[in-house]
Amino acid sequence: MHELMHRRHLTLALLLISVFPVFPAAQGDSRPQGTTAGAPRPIRALYVTGGGFHEFVKQEKILPPGIAERVKVHWTVDHTAGTSTEVMIDRHKNTDWTKDFDVVLYNMSFSHVVDVDWIERLAAAHRDSGVGAVILHGAVHSYRRSESRAWGELMGAFSLRHDRQRPLTVDWVAQGHPILRGLPEKWVTSSEELYELERVWPAMTPLAQAHSVESNKSHPMIWTNTHGKAKVFVTSLGHNTEIIENPLYIDLVTRGLLWTVGLLQDDGTPKPGYAAR
Repeated sequence: MHELMHRRHLTLALLLISVFPVFPAAQGDSRPQGTTAGAPRPIRALYVTGGGFHEFVKQEKILPPGIAERVKVHWTVDHTAGTSTEVMIDRHKNTDWTKDFDVVLYNMSFSHVVDVDWIERLAAAHRDSGVGAVILHGAVHSYRRSESRAWGELMGAFSLRHDRQRPLTVDWVAQGHPILRGLPEKWVTSSEELYELERVWPAMTPLAQAHSVESNKSHPMIWTNTHGKAKVFVTSLGHNTEIIENPLYIDLVTRGLLWTVGLLQDDGTPKPGYAAR
């Protein structure tokens, strides 16, 4: 009797397994290449914005949605800074935020934040965690008045000043790089500010530059950097909303973002599963 009941229970168990297959528990995965149930999850992206001198409210309505139209990304927006150039946002008081994101897009102007510990903690968070960084225009000049050069080291370059606004003729330094795919061979921007780079770090790779009338030198304005585990994409373009809303600019930033998280193919397209549609 006991043997017969055991056989019946075993048969029932096998039947249940065949109808309801048991899958292994999903492993914790902090990178965007991770999958659950066979489908890539969206890139977890943080958009840090705010500060003075720029139309950040308008640009917030252009950049994150524009990138989301191109790639599979879930945005968290932090605009708690308002219009202050001196604020130190709550999110960066520690490094816990690195657990929740694959990449941070910085489009802000915190040019009067000088706290050394604050700046070095933020740069080290990227360096040690591998969370990518996309750094646009005013963010390049953020933290520049501090004695610390940690933010510059994260970017791979340091700048204190910029030229007067004028259209810039783009000189491609690394034509053929996946980030530059689809951009015109000859590109003259709308009125923009060229940042003069005073220092660059060894891992910084220029992709495009323009000539400075004031210094009579050419300065990179699109580049990449590697800082510890983190991949970083930077462009000093983006002062005026006119260029922010240019589809060419959104394409450029999108590919830069994909590059930082290892999801950009050689032809400039997202890896399979990461195109928005």
